[in-house]
Amino acid sequence: MFELLETGAVGFMNDFGEQVEPDMHFADGTPAPVMHNRYPVLQAKVTREAVDAWEKKHPGPKVFFFQRAGFSGRPGSAAYEHGQFPGDETVDWQEGTGLPSIVPDMLNRAVLGSPGMTVDIGGYAQFTRESPFLPATSAELFTRWSQEAALTPFFRVHNSGLDGARMPWDFDGPTLERWKAMAQLHDRDWPLTRRPWQRFDNTGLPMTRPLWLVDPALARSAHADDEWLLGNDLLVAPVLLEGATTREVALPGGCWKLHGRGRAHRVPESTVAAPSGALPWFSRCGTRPLG
Repeated sequence: MFELLETGAVGFMNDFGEQVEPDMHFADGTPAPVMHNRYPVLQAKVTREAVDAWEKKHPGPKVFFFQRAGFSGRPGSAAYEHGQFPGDETVDWQEGTGLPSIVPDMLNRAVLGSPGMTVDIGGYAQFTRESPFLPATSAELFTRWSQEAALTPFFRVHNSGLDGARMPWDFDGPTLERWKAMAQLHDRDWPLTRRPWQRFDNTGLPMTRPLWLVDPALARSAHADDEWLLGNDLLVAPVLLEGATTREVALPGGCWKLHGRGRAHRVPESTVAAPSGALPWFSRCGTRPLG
């Protein structure tokens, strides 16, 4: 880590940390099933202590790190790290492991105290029990994943499990342009993410919020796990189904406008057009959360 920081880097990722097997033995006598959850917390704690020591000797930008493994606990890994990523999502549309799994995962982590969520745009794992070798990420999946990540805390490309490096320019021209548009949207979103993230440190209220946190009446909505609010005034409803060109959206009470303009939506649910290049997001009437 120190060698990395010596190069001028100000952030890094702690990968792995969850490979504690049932037959492992530990010097302090902790049983392996207990250490499985304790280990990633220790990993985050040790990393935090090392980072703090580094920063004392090297005044300047604060070092940022996120990690893959974690546990809630008291204190949990979130007490030491800056963010988490779920790691190795499958390169497909599966509800439990692919693109649709990202939203409920992000929201669960947020309300448990770890609001800094990052994903591998396009997925990673091409090997599952059901299908040993999944096909490479398609242009459609990469586009929808880019849209899903645009209004989350991080926007990060990654390689795949079998095909190596995978960059936006590896696809066709339109896919690259759609990714660039989402990268620009993410840049516009950064002030909106940063302000509530700073408030989170004092209040525990995450910046990525489930619908029920803003409108309890939506707790049983069919869309409680496939959309979210960024703060109170911006709602994000990415397309998570292959081939879909429309998106049904649940809206908290009040007045909302698609992309901050156009006609007002005041009903609990609306269906909006969502062609391949479009990410449906709404802002509360009378607000300009993206400037």
